[in-house]
Amino acid sequence: MAFAAIGFRDHSGWGVLVAVGGEDRSPRVLLRERVELLADPDLPAQVYHAAVGLDLDEAAGLIAAVERSARAAARTVVGAALTELKEYDVTAVALGLDRGELPEDLATVLANHTLLHVGEGELYREALADAAAARGLRAVRHDFRSLAETAAPVLGADVRDRIAAWRREIGPPWARDHKDAALAAWLALATV
Repeated sequence: MAFAAIGFRDHSGWGVLVAVGGEDRSPRVLLRERVELLADPDLPAQVYHAAVGLDLDEAAGLIAAVERSARAAARTVVGAALTELKEYDVTAVALGLDRGELPEDLATVLANHTLLHVGEGELYREALADAAAARGLRAVRHDFRSLAETAAPVLGADVRDRIAAWRREIGPPWARDHKDAALAAWLALATV
């Protein structure tokens, strides 16, 4: 059975999933889609932003509800991808790095605009990491800002050209999110 890995480029409430598989030196794109990372569309995707100005207990309750919804959505997304990739041995899920430490004090987070973004990013990435762990998959974290430089020693100096070539093979959409998710998955596949 051939190996595969799934890469995610997450955003608040949604993300791009790209799975690659086959030989680690020349894999192919197996799956590419936009995924919803919030099971309840009535909840705010940018929950930390939505919680600003709320009573702290109410804010904590809203954030907890979005966390539960994100975890449910992530389990669904990862499960559906694994079903789609049933002919492959999926070994890893590749995710972005968190952008900083989130203080435990919710009042501090809600008072700092940068921390609102950190909290939201961490919420969705943790939901995906937990969904991967629940399926026995390792979660690999990458800094997307330097991913090509990190990948080049492992995958070859022409890695960017090879990622760009996939667009010719599979057609659009093939935006930055797709390229990042694909490269992260490929690097995870190559470092099994």
